[in-house]
Amino acid sequence: MSVSVAVVGAGRWGVNHVRVLSELRGSRIEKVYVVDENPSRAREVAAKYQCDGWFTSISDLVGSGHKVDAAVVAVPTALHYSVAAAIVEKMDLLVEKPLAASPEEGLELVKRARKAGKLLMVGHIERFNPTVHEVKIRAEELGGPLSIEAKRLGPGPAKSYTLNLGVAHDLLVHDVDVANFIIGAPPTRVYAITARQEDYPYEVEVQALYEYQEGVTAFLVASWRSEPHYKHRSLTVRTPSALIRADYILRRVVIDNGLLKRPLTYTETSYHSESSLLEISYLQPEPLKLELLNFIDSITGRSKPAVTGVDGYVALKCIVKAVEASVKRHPVEIEWSEISSLY
Repeated sequence: MSVSVAVVGAGRWGVNHVRVLSELRGSRIEKVYVVDENPSRAREVAAKYQCDGWFTSISDLVGSGHKVDAAVVAVPTALHYSVAAAIVEKMDLLVEKPLAASPEEGLELVKRARKAGKLLMVGHIERFNPTVHEVKIRAEELGGPLSIEAKRLGPGPAKSYTLNLGVAHDLLVHDVDVANFIIGAPPTRVYAITARQEDYPYEVEVQALYEYQEGVTAFLVASWRSEPHYKHRSLTVRTPSALIRADYILRRVVIDNGLLKRPLTYTETSYHSESSLLEISYLQPEPLKLELLNFIDSITGRSKPAVTGVDGYVALKCIVKAVEASVKRHPVEIEWSEISSLY
C-alpha cells in the first residue's frame, strides 16, 4: 500500500520533509504535495523536488479532489493548532515539535484525532537519532538512569521572528522528550529559571530541574544566549556504575566507568580510569528519513508510531510547566491524570 502525503509549510524545516518524502516515492509513497501560503515558495519547492502539485491553503488542498492520506504540519509553532485542527479529522498527521503552543491546544488535538480514528504523530526527531538510542541501551545495561543532564545551546532565531515562541518551545522540548524516553516516564515536579532579552518577547534561556519518581532527576539547559556561530548539543546519563556522555554533533558516546583500584603491593594501591568511546557512523540513514518511514509504516499498518500525540503533549506540558515555575520562582507539581485514558 502506498500513500499520498502533503507537507504544509515549505519553510526552513518543511522543505526537508518535502525532500525526504520525494526521495521515498515508490512502493511506500505515491504522491507528494506542497502547501504554503507563499505561492512562489510553494511553486519553487514543488518544482525542485518534482512534487505532484502545490497549493496555497489547506482548504484548496482539501477541495482539490486529490486523494491525500496524510499531512506533515511544518508551519511555525504558533500556527500548529489552527492548521492541524483544520485537517486532523480528515487525514493522519505528523505535527512538527512542539505539538502546539499550549497544553490545552495539544490535548484537544490528541482527543480529536483519537475520536476520528486518525493517527497523530509528533516530530521529536531526536527519538530517531542513533546516538540517543545508544545512550538509552547502555544506561539500561548499566543499572538504569539515576540522573540526566543535557545542554542545547545556540544559535538563536532572528529577533524579528517570534512565531516559534521562546527557547523552551524551540529547544528545551527536545531534551525533555529525550529524558522522558530514557527514563520511561514523565516527571512529577519542575523548578526552573529563565533569562530574557529586551529585544525578544519570550525567554531566551531556560535552566530546568525535573524530578521523576524514585529520586531520578533531569537537569536541562536550553539557551540562545551565545554567539551566532556557536552550537552545542550534549547529553549525560549517570547510572550506578558509570557516566554515559554523548555529543550529538560529533556522534560520540563515551562510557566512563570511573576510577578502579589496582593493588600494587600489600600496602600500595594505584588507580586507573576505564572508559570506552563509541563513534556512531554518519553512514546511517538521517533521523528525518527514519522518522518519516515510521510515520508511513504506522499509517499503512495502522500501528502506534514511535512518538505518539500523547508523547508530544507530555513534552509540551513539561516545558510550559518549567516556564510557569520560573515565573512563580518555586517548584511546580506536574499532574498527569488527564492522559490516563489516552494511552
